[in-house]
Amino acid sequence: MSAIKPLAPEIEAELRDRLAHNPFVQYMGVEVPELGEGFARFVLPIRREFHNSQGFLQGGVIAALADEAVAYALFSLVPPGEMISTVEMKINFLAPVQEGRIEARAHISKRGRTLSLGEVEVRQGVRLIAKGLCTYIHLTPPAAA
Repeated sequence: MSAIKPLAPEIEAELRDRLAHNPFVQYMGVEVPELGEGFARFVLPIRREFHNSQGFLQGGVIAALADEAVAYALFSLVPPGEMISTVEMKINFLAPVQEGRIEARAHISKRGRTLSLGEVEVRQGVRLIAKGLCTYIHLTPPAAA
Protein backbone atom coordinates (compact mmCIF):
# COMPACT_ATOMS: atom_id res chain seq x y z
CA MET A 1 0.00 0.00 0.00
CA SER A 2 1.27 3.48 -0.82
CA ALA A 3 1.49 6.39 1.60
CA ILE A 4 -1.77 7.41 3.25
CA LYS A 5 -3.10 10.67 1.83
CA PRO A 6 -4.61 12.92 4.53
CA LEU A 7 -8.25 13.91 4.31
CA ALA A 8 -9.45 17.44 3.78
CA PRO A 9 -10.37 18.84 7.23
CA GLU A 10 -14.08 19.09 6.38
CA ILE A 11 -14.21 15.43 5.24
CA GLU A 12 -12.39 14.23 8.34
CA ALA A 13 -14.77 16.28 10.53
CA GLU A 14 -17.77 14.73 8.77
CA LEU A 15 -16.40 11.18 9.26
CA ARG A 16 -15.57 11.88 12.93
CA ASP A 17 -19.12 13.15 13.45
CA ARG A 18 -20.48 10.00 11.78
CA LEU A 19 -18.31 7.90 14.10
CA ALA A 20 -19.52 9.82 17.16
CA HIS A 21 -23.10 8.95 16.22
CA ASN A 22 -22.45 5.31 15.27
CA PRO A 23 -24.09 3.13 17.98
CA PHE A 24 -22.07 0.03 17.08
CA VAL A 25 -18.71 1.81 17.24
CA GLN A 26 -19.67 3.45 20.54
CA TYR A 27 -20.97 0.22 22.12
CA MET A 28 -17.91 -1.80 21.12
CA GLY A 29 -15.50 0.87 22.35
CA VAL A 30 -13.78 1.16 18.97
CA GLU A 31 -11.07 3.81 18.70
CA VAL A 32 -10.23 5.41 15.36
CA PRO A 33 -6.74 6.90 15.56
CA GLU A 34 -6.30 7.39 11.82
CA LEU A 35 -8.40 8.17 8.77
CA GLY A 36 -7.08 8.92 5.31
CA GLU A 37 -8.24 9.03 1.73
CA GLY A 38 -9.50 5.50 1.14
CA PHE A 39 -7.98 4.38 4.44
CA ALA A 40 -9.07 3.75 8.04
CA ARG A 41 -7.36 2.33 11.11
CA PHE A 42 -9.68 1.03 13.83
CA VAL A 43 -8.57 -0.29 17.22
CA LEU A 44 -10.66 -2.54 19.46
CA PRO A 45 -9.81 -3.10 23.12
CA ILE A 46 -10.82 -6.71 23.84
CA ARG A 47 -13.36 -7.20 26.61
CA ARG A 48 -14.30 -10.50 28.20
CA GLU A 49 -17.85 -10.05 26.86
CA PHE A 50 -16.44 -10.47 23.34
CA HIS A 51 -15.10 -13.99 24.07
CA ASN A 52 -16.60 -17.21 22.80
CA SER A 53 -17.08 -20.34 24.94
CA GLN A 54 -13.39 -21.27 24.47
CA GLY A 55 -12.17 -17.96 25.87
CA PHE A 56 -11.06 -16.51 22.52
CA LEU A 57 -12.26 -13.35 20.81
CA GLN A 58 -15.37 -14.37 18.87
CA GLY A 59 -14.82 -14.35 15.10
CA GLY A 60 -17.92 -12.28 14.40
CA VAL A 61 -16.48 -9.44 16.49
CA ILE A 62 -13.31 -9.51 14.38
CA ALA A 63 -15.37 -9.57 11.17
CA ALA A 64 -17.58 -6.69 12.36
CA LEU A 65 -14.53 -4.57 13.19
CA ALA A 66 -13.05 -5.35 9.76
CA ASP A 67 -16.30 -4.49 7.95
CA GLU A 68 -16.69 -1.21 9.83
CA ALA A 69 -13.08 -0.19 9.10
CA VAL A 70 -13.47 -0.83 5.37
CA ALA A 71 -16.79 1.03 5.33
CA TYR A 72 -15.18 4.15 6.80
CA ALA A 73 -12.28 3.91 4.37
CA LEU A 74 -14.92 3.97 1.62
CA PHE A 75 -16.97 6.75 3.26
CA SER A 76 -13.89 8.96 2.80
CA LEU A 77 -14.32 8.60 -0.97
CA VAL A 78 -18.06 9.06 -1.42
CA PRO A 79 -19.99 12.35 -1.58
CA PRO A 80 -22.08 13.37 1.44
CA GLY A 81 -25.45 11.64 1.51
CA GLU A 82 -24.43 8.71 -0.69
CA MET A 83 -25.19 5.42 1.00
CA ILE A 84 -23.13 2.24 0.89
CA SER A 85 -23.92 -1.29 1.99
CA THR A 86 -21.86 -4.44 2.33
CA VAL A 87 -22.66 -6.89 -0.46
CA GLU A 88 -20.10 -9.56 0.28
CA MET A 89 -17.36 -10.19 2.78
CA LYS A 90 -14.73 -12.89 2.87
CA ILE A 91 -12.51 -13.18 5.90
CA ASN A 92 -9.78 -15.63 6.87
CA PHE A 93 -9.19 -16.06 10.59
CA LEU A 94 -5.52 -16.84 11.04
CA ALA A 95 -4.76 -16.69 14.77
CA PRO A 96 -6.74 -16.68 18.02
CA VAL A 97 -6.75 -13.71 20.38
CA GLN A 98 -7.72 -13.54 24.06
CA GLU A 99 -6.76 -10.16 25.46
CA GLY A 100 -5.23 -6.82 24.65
CA ARG A 101 -6.12 -4.83 21.56
CA ILE A 102 -6.52 -5.61 17.90
CA GLU A 103 -6.10 -3.19 15.02
CA ALA A 104 -7.89 -3.23 11.65
CA ARG A 105 -6.13 -1.41 8.81
CA ALA A 106 -8.42 -1.02 5.82
CA HIS A 107 -7.90 0.45 2.38
CA ILE A 108 -9.99 0.71 -0.74
CA SER A 109 -8.53 -1.26 -3.64
CA LYS A 110 -11.14 -0.20 -6.22
CA ARG A 111 -13.63 2.64 -5.95
CA GLY A 112 -16.25 1.87 -8.57
CA ARG A 113 -19.41 3.63 -9.65
CA THR A 114 -21.71 0.87 -8.42
CA LEU A 115 -19.43 -1.54 -6.53
CA SER A 116 -16.27 -0.90 -4.55
CA LEU A 117 -13.72 -3.32 -3.14
CA GLY A 118 -11.81 -2.94 0.11
CA GLU A 119 -9.12 -4.98 1.86
CA VAL A 120 -8.43 -5.21 5.56
CA GLU A 121 -5.83 -6.77 7.82
CA VAL A 122 -6.52 -7.30 11.50
CA ARG A 123 -3.40 -7.54 13.64
CA GLN A 124 -2.33 -7.72 17.22
CA GLY A 125 1.07 -6.07 17.09
CA VAL A 126 2.90 -7.72 14.19
CA ARG A 127 0.80 -10.90 14.42
CA LEU A 128 -1.75 -11.26 11.61
CA ILE A 129 -5.09 -12.27 13.15
CA ALA A 130 -7.37 -12.03 10.09
CA LYS A 131 -7.43 -10.82 6.50
CA GLY A 132 -10.58 -9.80 4.69
CA LEU A 133 -11.96 -8.65 1.37
CA CYS A 134 -15.20 -6.62 1.30
CA THR A 135 -17.46 -5.56 -1.56
CA TYR A 136 -19.87 -2.63 -1.14
CA ILE A 137 -22.67 -1.32 -3.29
CA HIS A 138 -23.24 2.41 -3.73
CA LEU A 139 -26.87 3.41 -3.24
CA THR A 140 -28.71 6.56 -4.15
CA PRO A 141 -30.32 8.13 -1.09
CA PRO A 142 -34.10 7.80 -1.06
CA ALA A 143 -36.00 10.84 -2.32
CA ALA A 144 -37.39 13.11 0.38
CA ALA A 145 -41.14 12.70 0.85
